Amino acid sequence: MTRVHQLAGVAGSTALDATYAAYYESIAQADRSRDGTVRYRLRPEVGDGTIEVTSLRSGFHIVRYDVAFAGGHRVRYAFTGDHFELEHCVDGRMHISESRTGAGELHARSVSLSPQCATDGVIAHGDGERYRAVSISGTWTGLGSYLGGLGAGVLPAVGPDDVARQRYLGRSAALRPVAGPLEEIFLHRRSSPGRLLFMESRFVAALAALIDGLTVNGPAADGPDLALDDHEVAALRRVPELLWRERHTPPTLPDLARASSMSVRRLATGFRELYGTSVMEYHRRRCLDRAAALLVETDWPVARIGHEVGYASASNFGYAFRRDRGITPARFRRVHS
Repeated sequence: MTRVHQLAGVAGSTALDATYAAYYESIAQADRSRDGTVRYRLRPEVGDGTIEVTSLRSGFHIVRYDVAFAGGHRVRYAFTGDHFELEHCVDGRMHISESRTGAGELHARSVSLSPQCATDGVIAHGDGERYRAVSISGTWTGLGSYLGGLGAGVLPAVGPDDVARQRYLGRSAALRPVAGPLEEIFLHRRSSPGRLLFMESRFVAALAALIDGLTVNGPAADGPDLALDDHEVAALRRVPELLWRERHTPPTLPDLARASSMSVRRLATGFRELYGTSVMEYHRRRCLDRAAALLVETDWPVARIGHEVGYASASNFGYAFRRDRGITPARFRRVHS
């Protein structure tokens, strides 16, 4: 039986910080760096991967997850209404079951924003499923003070309960612009004197995107869920892996629809509901995200990386990467390595 870990306490308190530290140390070995970042490497019996915690001077914590738990993993939580958390799933998925909000999955490319009320529930990871994400946590009170100090005013209202629920479960279009700066935090691996400043700058960029998203995209942007049957959801979940497996000769939408026993229209609308973007845009983003990670984590030539993620030529890959990131692959490697 999978052990259920417990996280509870008053947001921003020393006691809650200690509870988190004890939780991390119960599943991993800690390695502390000079800038205060703590890198927790999962124990072999728990799984594979790391959880990296960086405390900013602004009082917020940045947590970077790159983990795969052996046998699954469950954490029960109970937080006060002042608990602020903004999380972006870069890859994989995490199941959320909250007593008031309901159940759902935070999946690749989605962003979750905690509601301004007490929350309690369980998060769960599947057996061996890799989860890569960035989380920023603190307090809503502290966020208000921080924004005030920057002259940004207050964060727009999260919205009524149904809108807050959509945003908490990562189903909101309003939060998607936040993914960009948080993903930059995930990809940044360079250890340098300017590292904390870089982290803080991306945190501010994420808050700017959050403010713009909540201001421009009101409650109407978070419409009702498209009713999908369980077998349709299961079929749609297989689409990203099918595209990745066949990335050198990617199937067309009609091909995917036939493989999923769905109409093209149902596949396209269902996929957008589930993942928040189109099928091909999701695949394009996944390929370029994987390329960005390989540029940082390996010394492979750029041409090899382009081929690995499905591009027929180095020039096509370079053009696509530069158009997406505003920077060439080679320069991206120099900046982030």
